[in-house]
Amino acid sequence: MLRSMIRIPLVALTLVLLNACASDPAMPPVPQSKAMGPDRQEIPPVPPVAPNPLAYAYVVISVSDMEQALGLWQARFGMQVVARREGTDPGLAKIWGVPAGDIIDQALLVTPGMQQGGVHLVRFRLPGPAVREGAASTDSVPKSVDIVVSQIARRYDELRAAGFEFRSPVGKLETDGVVVYEVHMKGPDALNLVLLEQPDKPGTVSAQGFGVAPQIILTTPDNLREKAFLQTLLGLEETSYHRFAGPAIEKTVGLPKGAGLDIRILGSKTYEYGRLELVQYEGVKPIDLYPRTKPPARGMLSVTYFVTDFDAMRTRGAALGLVDHGRVATVFGETRMASAVSPSGLRIDLVER
Repeated sequence: MLRSMIRIPLVALTLVLLNACASDPAMPPVPQSKAMGPDRQEIPPVPPVAPNPLAYAYVVISVSDMEQALGLWQARFGMQVVARREGTDPGLAKIWGVPAGDIIDQALLVTPGMQQGGVHLVRFRLPGPAVREGAASTDSVPKSVDIVVSQIARRYDELRAAGFEFRSPVGKLETDGVVVYEVHMKGPDALNLVLLEQPDKPGTVSAQGFGVAPQIILTTPDNLREKAFLQTLLGLEETSYHRFAGPAIEKTVGLPKGAGLDIRILGSKTYEYGRLELVQYEGVKPIDLYPRTKPPARGMLSVTYFVTDFDAMRTRGAALGLVDHGRVATVFGETRMASAVSPSGLRIDLVER
């Protein structure tokens, strides 16, 4: 998830200790985004880039309050707005299966110095329920967004002073001489944010000391099936695999006897952002919450990849239920788009670049 693969099992293991939040936290006031001036001029569409097709470009996060969201992701976390569209987006609305006027505000953000692993904030006219509302830790659902930080104790103190809530103090994990610090923060719309730091291998961060997002965490009922789908459609590389089993993990995570934990990281081995961490709780029958991720729900809804060889991807996806939307005008500009749904239920949008 960061520059060194050795830290991945450490972070992934602490992930399973998280108890899913039962309700939306009360969010503190956030500073107004600098992009939100009185004239509110729209930023031009996303410019052409040379994407790494193995890293997602954006994770889609539906928000109830765009002012609040930009105050968090842009003003506090230091992300850069690369596109802003205030008003409707009929093209994307059609692809997402909602009425033409339901999308009313969008912002695409990346961490300075990175082009992918960004955040796509979207505000619907009537936001729906939160995806993770009342979710159990073992339920199948888009679970968390990882955020690299520098000086995690300072960042923790700053955020607490600003009124943000955390599930625990900063924790320290150490194995084989590698030290990782992490803490779970309650975000808006029942979103879980994981702040991470490995002092001897700093990640790419903003001037404010935050880097979004090396990876997102997805719980699935069958990691092998999910992996096969993602590798067939997108060619993603497995950058890490670990399986935890035995009495210790059963006690720590609360798994039944004989159960285990399968954790796989998929993405690019050469690009540190835009990876997917798949977590499967073996021996547990999870509740499937992926049907909740349909717009206009709030929280993590989907991921978007920029595709450099659209025709080849379309051919690979033919047997996987890929839907070709043709050429469409959206916040990404006018280009060809397609979409697919993974076995777990993760929506994947594909944009030709």
